[in-house]
Amino acid sequence: MKININDAEKITMTHTGLLPGKKGKVIHVCFERNTQKRKDYAEIVLPSRKVVNSKGFDEGELAQLCLYLKGQEKTIIKNAKQINHDLIFKL
Repeated sequence: MKININDAEKITMTHTGLLPGKKGKVIHVCFERNTQKRKDYAEIVLPSRKVVNSKGFDEGELAQLCLYLKGQEKTIIKNAKQINHDLIFKL
């Protein structure tokens, strides 16, 4: 699978720390990109990789983002745990 992204349409990713969910802890991952016409947005929850909100990304792009998350899941979870750790010790 080949991903073609123009420099003007770079995608940024941010994520939360571990949050309580219905079936355990979850992480909300957000992808954003600015185009000339609009701002695209996608929010996907880990570990289920369920898309909970999106605007501007087509189904193929969402599938690619989910595939990316599958490969990066361990790293994202590790970083999310660190966010929680840092918050606890700052209080």
